[in-house]
Amino acid sequence: MNGVINKNKQTVRKKPEKRRKSITTWKYVFAATLMMLVNILLGLFLSEKSGEAMKTLISARMLDITNTAADMIDGDILKNITAEDAGTPEYEQIMEVLTHFQDNIELEYIYCIQDKGNKNFVFGIDPTPVDPGEFGAPVVFTEALFSASRGKAAADMVSYSDEWGSFYSAYSPVFDSEGNVAGIIAVDFDKTWYDSYVNRFLWTTVLIVTVSLAVGVALVIMFTSNTRKRISRVNSQLVGLADNFTRLMTEVRNMSGSGDDPSVFETEDNYTAQDDIEAIQHRIIILQDDLYSLLASVRRQAFTDSMTGVRNKSAYIEREREISLRIKKGSAAFTVVIFDVNGLKKVNDSLGHAYGDMLLKDAADILIAVYGCDRVYRVGGDEFIAIINSLSEDEIQTSISRFDYHIAAENAKEKPYGQTFAVSRGYAIFRPGIDSDYQDVFRRADHMMYQDKAAYYRTHGDRRRRQEGS
Repeated sequence: MNGVINKNKQTVRKKPEKRRKSITTWKYVFAATLMMLVNILLGLFLSEKSGEAMKTLISARMLDITNTAADMIDGDILKNITAEDAGTPEYEQIMEVLTHFQDNIELEYIYCIQDKGNKNFVFGIDPTPVDPGEFGAPVVFTEALFSASRGKAAADMVSYSDEWGSFYSAYSPVFDSEGNVAGIIAVDFDKTWYDSYVNRFLWTTVLIVTVSLAVGVALVIMFTSNTRKRISRVNSQLVGLADNFTRLMTEVRNMSGSGDDPSVFETEDNYTAQDDIEAIQHRIIILQDDLYSLLASVRRQAFTDSMTGVRNKSAYIEREREISLRIKKGSAAFTVVIFDVNGLKKVNDSLGHAYGDMLLKDAADILIAVYGCDRVYRVGGDEFIAIINSLSEDEIQTSISRFDYHIAAENAKEKPYGQTFAVSRGYAIFRPGIDSDYQDVFRRADHMMYQDKAAYYRTHGDRRRRQEGS
């Protein structure tokens, strides 16, 4: 009888042991499946977000070129130019500006467009040396072109084709002295170049995901032959994926010109796993954290002005949209401060754009010192806007006094662009119940800024028109 009891006890002890093996095996299977699903989701999510970010970066670059060219052209001259004016000083002045961009910047074409009304647009001055657009010939209509004709610069998000090829284009309006659109500056970028620039980034992601999936599938097939060896190999592949992920993040940083330290994407990991399953679970968590860091970096790069380090026009538009929603909800409280750098065009014309960029960087550094990087936006060639959640009149004056202190300190230094550093400014505080939208506040600040600019040029004997942009 005791023998029977002992036998039964031995059987009872064996059952839990078999169950533990079964649970461990299913943990391995679950970990392998989870790894593949995470890889797929990471690939899809990262591909979509990185593609959007790259398009945003390229579009911002295109708009920077067109905005700069438009700022250098006199709208009062442009609106009266005809084909018969070829050879005149006014005609050649515009041709010289466009030719400079054509010869020195990586673009396909740059030219003027005239708006004939009813969504009909024709070529104006075209500096292309071979087969230029004929003055008055029709131009392919796009929504971005129509936006520019209404006074708002825009870039194509979808390519179009004409007799010269297939392109993505950016368009910026040129304003006359009365604030009307006198013409449009267009810049064409070859579709093949544009798509290859975006696809190069996407294919890197697809390749990493494909390799990871292939490895995962192979490991699942090998599962029945050697479970622990397979799981160990999965863990090794995840380490390799983490390395590829780091290289991908470095490529994002390099393609955008960011100065981020690679260490921001790396986490010191002193965690010691008890087994391979636990190591895989921990590695997936690390990869997820890296993904969020990468997306935050891509977003930061997409909304940062690469030259000055402040936030760019895209970030400003998003911020304006957020404020508009708060105004509708009755929870808005903010102040808009507009700054415009004086004398930029003079520096660009006399010394070159490299010195003009130095002037803009100095202005941005002062604004960052006073208002912080995340609250300052560069919205034009020489125009910056600071948006503060809420300030009283006294606090605004205090901040402007700090700004003037930094200006004075800069002017005490010897500058390579060799002129007195001056920035016009204007501000406005949101008035609940009086201001119906963000633009009401912006217009008051803009008006004050241009009054300040006019006073500056009266004092310095240089009356500059608003559309000249400095």
